[in-house]
Amino acid sequence: MSDWHDELELALLPLEDLRVDSVYMTFVISNALSERGIFHQCRIGYAEDRLSRMTTAPHCWVELEQGWCIDLRLRQWLGDEDDLPHGVFQSSNYPRVRYQGTALVVPHLDMEDLRAMTNDAYNKVKLPWLAGQAAAA
Repeated sequence: MSDWHDELELALLPLEDLRVDSVYMTFVISNALSERGIFHQCRIGYAEDRLSRMTTAPHCWVELEQGWCIDLRLRQWLGDEDDLPHGVFQSSNYPRVRYQGTALVVPHLDMEDLRAMTNDAYNKVKLPWLAGQAAAA
């Protein structure tokens, strides 16, 4: 994992224990990424564990550039196993899981809504700057 992706995963840790489904988690993460101008695509569909044949649907996640994904909810449904993705990861590193979905349009939420949805955990999310982004800020 790159240093930036490590930092991103650490920055999202305050959201990990929230009692929200994958849709709301995706909304929160997407809004945080958008605030920083970080390119991403939200997806809605399903995730299938090819080993157990268990599927979670509907399921939402965030896709970043170069095959990176963010998913903080999959293990909640498919099990807390090391070969199931969690956090910030490259999907190619987890062949056990197949994601299938389409684009999800995420509403822009104001700070008050984000704080209410996350029991104020949103205030603890401090995303890292992308290389080159800090110079433009």
